[in-house]
Amino acid sequence: MPPPSLIKQIEPWTRLSQLTYKIPEHGNRFFYSLGGMVVVGFLIMIATGLLLAQVYNPAPELAYQSLQTIQQMSGANYLRALHYWTAQGVIVALLLHLTRVFITGAYQHPRQVTWWIGVALLATMLMGSYFTGTVLKWDEEGLDALAHYKETLLHLGPIGAALTDALPGSPPMNFRIYVSHIALFPLVLIFLLVIHIYLIHTFNLSPTPKDPWANQPEIPESEMKGRFDQHLAHILVYSMLYYGWLAVLAFFVPAPLGGPPVPEHAALKPPWPFLWMYDFENLWGVVAVLFASSILFGLLALVPLIDRKQDRRFSARKPILTLGALLGATLVGLTLHGYIIPAQSHLSHSHGADSHKEAPSHHDQPDAHTDQHKKTGDSHDNPVKPNVKTPSNDTNQHPHEEGADSHAH
Repeated sequence: MPPPSLIKQIEPWTRLSQLTYKIPEHGNRFFYSLGGMVVVGFLIMIATGLLLAQVYNPAPELAYQSLQTIQQMSGANYLRALHYWTAQGVIVALLLHLTRVFITGAYQHPRQVTWWIGVALLATMLMGSYFTGTVLKWDEEGLDALAHYKETLLHLGPIGAALTDALPGSPPMNFRIYVSHIALFPLVLIFLLVIHIYLIHTFNLSPTPKDPWANQPEIPESEMKGRFDQHLAHILVYSMLYYGWLAVLAFFVPAPLGGPPVPEHAALKPPWPFLWMYDFENLWGVVAVLFASSILFGLLALVPLIDRKQDRRFSARKPILTLGALLGATLVGLTLHGYIIPAQSHLSHSHGADSHKEAPSHHDQPDAHTDQHKKTGDSHDNPVKPNVKTPSNDTNQHPHEEGADSHAH
């Protein structure tokens, strides 16, 4: 008689047999596995981030140099590239998952809260983790993203002021952002993921628009032909193929790192997830980013309240599907337009200057022009030290933010 398998041996301690509960058979399809693939990508990001944290120094005067060191270490350089490309993949998978849920009407009763938690996950991962990762690069893009972040906080009144480094004894902003990136946002995401997964388990997968039960809350258990353990196996296979491809890509394409952070920035554009807001900022300034993102996530949150009918058939949901298609086309169009148009400056010097007190001197970074500056008496010979405001007569504007999560390491 063969010995029992490992799964059977640990069954008394794990109760893995309970994972064989019934689910709809369509749960094994690729587009119904995207949510699980997001979780797998999030775990990869945590693992690579923990390893990178051993060599990354968040001190303002050392952060950029530590990233340069990482770029020169083959193993660390690959980890940073894997962290970066996994983050891009997670955002893409999350957007596709949200689109699938919307198209199939899986937000309808009784899954409204599941949808709202999903929207909160997207907002936290995109506007929280992805954005703070860009600042932590501490290159010219990261410093400009920080300047935009401070500008946005000015529009939040006392709450925004408390989040800046204006309070006596406050640590540098990038220290706060570093803590948010490696601790606060991961904890929030884990909390939201636990609730999201619990709700999916409680209500099971929603019927599809083509099911005979499209106008029912759920498929009868007797008609469910799939099992959750099979669904989990498909998620793992799809994740291995998806993130495996990104792992190969990371081997050939390193994560980007811009020039050193100096007060004189070139005009920059935001990463692709934020390009759709670029036109609004060009018209109304940095505050438009706050309003545009709030309106977008507000509209997403209203979806279950607008489409209250218990009917997922496409023919019964033409108005909401049309509105969704128009919104999606608008976002894609704005993104393409933001990619095509020239970069513009948005921040006034008075608002952007504060961020320079955390910027290391131009001469703190390895620079081939250092000797030339010294010979010509360039004003950069007076370094801008961290946490010390330096007056400036420069009236030029500062460029656009480059905010995002995946650039973290």
